[in-house]
Amino acid sequence: MDLSDGLREYQSGTSYATTTLQLELDARSVLDLLQQYGDTPPLSALGTVKQFLVEVEAWKANCDQQRMVNAQQNPDHVVWEAFRGAVQAGTDKGKLLSIMDLKGFGSFVDAESGKRRAKVATAVLRFLWPERWGVVDWRVAVMRGLLDKHGWNVDVAIAEAKRNDPKNLRAIYDLMDENDACELK
Repeated sequence: MDLSDGLREYQSGTSYATTTLQLELDARSVLDLLQQYGDTPPLSALGTVKQFLVEVEAWKANCDQQRMVNAQQNPDHVVWEAFRGAVQAGTDKGKLLSIMDLKGFGSFVDAESGKRRAKVATAVLRFLWPERWGVVDWRVAVMRGLLDKHGWNVDVAIAEAKRNDPKNLRAIYDLMDENDACELK
């Protein structure tokens, strides 16, 4: 199996793939709205961008209701400004930090590490700019490390990942801040 095989398998009729494709289309509309209205958006545009954020959170949480509580708590105008900041940022890190200001997307600092979590924010950027961003979480960090270790041999990397306890791997790689996310994107 190679990465193309994995993509074909993923796209072979799952509702998750269908949702992904719809969010990619919605992201283009969001970027158009941001460009069209700038700093004076109508209520309808604010609502559209907020709904997109809610849907990205649901996608990232795989519709787990317990993990889908934060996006909705962000005021519409705050969401708009975070997205505008991402569009206007001159660097990938600036784009990510703008989205990370939103509740549930990295706004809180982890008490133990002092880092802010970037993984849900990377999901937003993945849809806005899919050619430059992927979703960065502990699974991505593990697999990127194993792929690098094994010369990008997917079968060997997957086999090694399966020999490890996912709980242990998650404990090692769970906290991705903006620097980690930009490096792994």
